[in-house]
Amino acid sequence: WLKIDDTIIDYPVMQTTDNEYYLDHNINQEKDRNGALFLDKDCDVVKRSTNLIIYGHHMKSGRMFGNLDDYESEQYYKKHPIIQFDTIYEKGTYEIMYVFRSRVYSEGEVVFKYYQFIDADSEQEFNSYMEEMASMSFYDTGVSAQFGDQLLTLSTCDYEETNGRFVVVAKKVTKE
Repeated sequence: WLKIDDTIIDYPVMQTTDNEYYLDHNINQEKDRNGALFLDKDCDVVKRSTNLIIYGHHMKSGRMFGNLDDYESEQYYKKHPIIQFDTIYEKGTYEIMYVFRSRVYSEGEVVFKYYQFIDADSEQEFNSYMEEMASMSFYDTGVSAQFGDQLLTLSTCDYEETNGRFVVVAKKVTKE
């Protein structure tokens, strides 16, 4: 379950073997243009991936991640710095670190692709991802992460460019 206090974001999070199904199905597996929030198919909540990526539509109605881009404002971030994400295995409180825009790149483009950062195999790789995201962030939250920390990334469509994405990245601060 994903919740950000005093926002519309208060939803169950689904996961399946592909990243397509919940784009147009709700939690009851009914066709629904709102879709559902869903965890990337490659993320593992049992063996706990370094970074759990949750996708959701940017609905004009504000539903799902329709208001996620409010985080472009540092003032908004200061009022909503915490994300609660609980799985069936654990509760989790996360502090927001980075907020940025990106896009989905073609396979051949050699650039930072935040949506491919699920597991860091080394401290060097982790630090490289942190530096990339910090350099793209709209503002400095003062929150940083070290190798071994658990991350949560929220991703939605962004219409400022073709295949654009709006991204919020947070670090787990409680371990229950």
